[in-house]
Amino acid sequence: MPMTNDYFKYYKSKQLLLLIVYFTTLFLWVKSHWGLALSITASLGFLFWAIDKFLWKYKPFKWLFWIDDFSGRYDGVLKYCYRDEDGVLQSGERRLIKTIHQTGSKICVTSFIIQPDGTKSSESINRGMHVEKTEDGRHFRLIYVYLNDGNTSQRLSPHYGTEVIKFIRTKDTKMLSGRYFTEREPYQTKGEFSDLKWVSDDLNHEY
Repeated sequence: MPMTNDYFKYYKSKQLLLLIVYFTTLFLWVKSHWGLALSITASLGFLFWAIDKFLWKYKPFKWLFWIDDFSGRYDGVLKYCYRDEDGVLQSGERRLIKTIHQTGSKICVTSFIIQPDGTKSSESINRGMHVEKTEDGRHFRLIYVYLNDGNTSQRLSPHYGTEVIKFIRTKDTKMLSGRYFTEREPYQTKGEFSDLKWVSDDLNHEY
């Protein structure tokens, strides 16, 4: 399993070290007492693969991580503001859907809006990800650049943008709020969203 330089960036360093020491000791004990031909490197590699793909969100493995479980589909409203080709300020609201696919080492955010006629806009997909706790230490903030390939039929040009998301967990649900801005030509666009509520773990959708 290939590991990038930032593969363990969401792990707690102390817990990660304890895990490696514990399982290395366990593997050595099994080899010496049962005579099994186990490779410590391969065994640890398989363990971290399983944690990364499946076990990261479940106890006791979730305690290895300092971030929360952001994954799922969120549904809400986007308030946008931009200048059209004639320089006239346009604003309004659209239904916004975000899906967050998360593993122990990677977070992928996909966003799109639903047009008034029910069609789906072009998707925005993050490039890179920075996660930090909010100043009060109670919530999380996700900051990233995203790429949108545009949509010629909707006269939307390809562009990069930046988004800042605040993640809030309550007793009953998970919510997102935040803002964005883009470098779309000929005028920059911007907007904000609030109270995007988690609706499902199913990242498939009807659009």
